[in-house]
Amino acid sequence: MIKPLSNRRAIREEREITKIVTKIIIGFLAVAALATGAVGYYMQQSLAGAGAAATTGLVIVIIIVAAAIGAIGALLAVFILLPVRKIEQSAEQIARGNFEVQVYNGKLTKGSYKNSDELVRLMMAFEVMRRKVTEVDANLNKQIKMKTFDLQRINDELVEKEKVLQRANARLTGQSEDLKKMNEELSAKNKELSEANEKLQRLDKMKTDFILVAAHELRTPIQPIMGSVKLAEKGLISNEQAWKSIVTEAKRLSTVATYILDVGKIESGNISYDMKPLSVSELVERISSSSTKFATQDGMISIKIDLDEDVRIMGDRERLVQAFANIIDNAAKFAKNGTITIQTINNDDEGVVEIKIRDDGPGIPDEIMPVLFNKFVTKTKENERGTGLGLFITKSIIEAHSGKISAENNADGKGATFTVSFPIHEKGEVASMSLTD
Repeated sequence: MIKPLSNRRAIREEREITKIVTKIIIGFLAVAALATGAVGYYMQQSLAGAGAAATTGLVIVIIIVAAAIGAIGALLAVFILLPVRKIEQSAEQIARGNFEVQVYNGKLTKGSYKNSDELVRLMMAFEVMRRKVTEVDANLNKQIKMKTFDLQRINDELVEKEKVLQRANARLTGQSEDLKKMNEELSAKNKELSEANEKLQRLDKMKTDFILVAAHELRTPIQPIMGSVKLAEKGLISNEQAWKSIVTEAKRLSTVATYILDVGKIESGNISYDMKPLSVSELVERISSSSTKFATQDGMISIKIDLDEDVRIMGDRERLVQAFANIIDNAAKFAKNGTITIQTINNDDEGVVEIKIRDDGPGIPDEIMPVLFNKFVTKTKENERGTGLGLFITKSIIEAHSGKISAENNADGKGATFTVSFPIHEKGEVASMSLTD
């Protein structure tokens, strides 16, 4: 940028020029005085004895010579030293970036250049150079302004484009979040549909199994009933025999219907329990007294009871009696003319009471043991019919009471032992030992 001289700077430069001129004039006057003194001294010596008129003339000559020398010094300062000093100052200002300092104020023409002395030509050349530099500087400044304007315009366009990109990015981010949310919702829905589909498949299989088992188990008791009626009509058996067979199969039909309904409730989660504190000793007494298969076709079944200190558990009395009755009836079916032992053991370390039911029958076949508590598992021997639902129902009831059930064949090779454990709710009095036949 071009920087014009301030008034203060111009005044300071004029003072410096005045000082220089004054010093030059004083210097020339001093030299003139010394020269005049020297000339006067020698002339005085040579004119010794001359008259007053001669002396006065000599003084006038000295004054004229001194004035001439001073005038020459002044002219030298004005026409040589001042222009040189001005060129020097202008060069300093130009070096600092100030191109407005003029070295030559006159017209710059070819004629004036030819008619000027070397010093003036130097000043004119310097002025031409200054003006060229000023013009170049102005052009450069103009180009810089234009480029600056272009750069500012480009920068504004970039800023605007960046804003557009930011808005687009914000929209894309929002869309990405929406898509992510939709994807999560779809995944959740797919998971729900998958779970619902699996549940429907399980329910469909349950329905199919239920229909098959119901049809088979309900048809099985009906056939002997119909056969007994036909035999009685033909007089092949007595009415008493027919009636006895009909009652037996009717009870079996009732049991099958009850099992099927219980399985449906268990698998649908609709079975309910009335939980209350129960005495284990009283529960065992109730189980042994409610069993219906102490007397079988093969003879009598003896039941022995061995009770530990009485404790209480939380449970539904009727459901637990149903569960244990299934175990005892199953044991009695295979024990035949044998003994069933019911034993209770309190495990204080684990806080549970164990109820063990042991028979001395043939034991559980190895191929059945792994699936003993599944649905529709029966022994495949003739005249040993069953629904295959009793132990499944028993396991479900016991687990609903936070209990566990397991089975194993006895070490002596005679019979099997079912072990059922429940958390102890509270301890009671020592139970009495009893034996029930």
